[in-house]
Amino acid sequence: MRNLLIILLFAGLSTYAQVDSFTYLANHTDDISSVVFSPDGKYIVTGSWDNTVIIQRNDTTAEIMQVVEDFKGAVKTMAFSRDGHRLIIGGQDGRLNFYDFNDSFFQVVTYDTTLVLENTQINKLIYGPGMRTIFCAGDNGKFTTFDLVNRKRRPINGTKSITAAAVAIDRSSYFIAVKGSPVIQQINIFGKLINSFKGHSNDITDMLTTVDRKYLVSSSKDKTIRIWDIMNVKEVTAFTEHTRTVTDIDMGPFGVYLVSGSLDGTVNIYNLKEKSLVTQISLESYKVNAVALSPDNTKIAAAAQPNGVSNPAGFFEIPTGLVARKSALPPKMDLEKMREANKKRSLQNTKEKKENVSPGSSSDIPKSSSQLKPKVEVINQTKQVTITIKKNE
Repeated sequence: MRNLLIILLFAGLSTYAQVDSFTYLANHTDDISSVVFSPDGKYIVTGSWDNTVIIQRNDTTAEIMQVVEDFKGAVKTMAFSRDGHRLIIGGQDGRLNFYDFNDSFFQVVTYDTTLVLENTQINKLIYGPGMRTIFCAGDNGKFTTFDLVNRKRRPINGTKSITAAAVAIDRSSYFIAVKGSPVIQQINIFGKLINSFKGHSNDITDMLTTVDRKYLVSSSKDKTIRIWDIMNVKEVTAFTEHTRTVTDIDMGPFGVYLVSGSLDGTVNIYNLKEKSLVTQISLESYKVNAVALSPDNTKIAAAAQPNGVSNPAGFFEIPTGLVARKSALPPKMDLEKMREANKKRSLQNTKEKKENVSPGSSSDIPKSSSQLKPKVEVINQTKQVTITIKKNE
């Protein structure tokens, strides 16, 4: 398989098939589990059960730019930073891989480092809108936030595998769904239950929050997609056009359109503002595993597999017919610069505290066990970076 992928990489070859006039690109040897567009819309990235990630151009050439084989087990989830310069990938091996994404070189992505948060399968990764925090949902029930600047993590413990997760835009709460339950739980940053959203009748497969901060959108094995008013904890709309499990949903950066994919072989486009179905695309004899909407709203990448076939595997490029919209990307976030700034502030604060302490003050009193200096524990080391976490003694 490795030799085949290397040949594909250098030759830029793709297998083409037509279903209802849509181009099908089959470069994987097993089902695609995750598909995303780069924030600038220039690339489509696919992760698969064949343990690889493939990056290819989103243009008429559909050229394969890179094959990434850094994984032991299926690739389950991927997420970009909003500026498009960082890509995070996780899967069955429990490793969260960080990559620098830059198409100025032969290799589009450059391996940065690996973080092992809980040593369990990663089911969902979310890159925070502020680009300094990532969120990780594990098969062991833990939902972990990781601050990329301070390199600190905060886990929220659970007991059941997390099947879907979303983060409120203000990051003050999280939405969690677990295996075997149709209920969506909203918890605060300390893990305390705030609200429960009830209406689905089977496991939740995916969730996201709308850019206006008002709504939560969820998909389920019960064949439906539901929109929830977050503030009022109330279901607003239920889309019932799919006839089998809704496997994946995605929303454009403007928050107007939603796309969904299902095991029934259909891909739907919804208008979230009008709460209505725009178009249903049928991919007869295929099951749809994952979907992504391009940043300009003009194309859907639908990871689809012929029923009863596992090799080769690919995705359809489907034009949406929607009006193209351009979105400006934020400036590149310089994490090292932010770390240096934090370090200087910390040193300055320490200096000021020392200058303000007088002899015999409370600072001379021995510290209690809860005030002891944090212990530094190395949780993973790579050739490039050593990442540490702080854990109170």
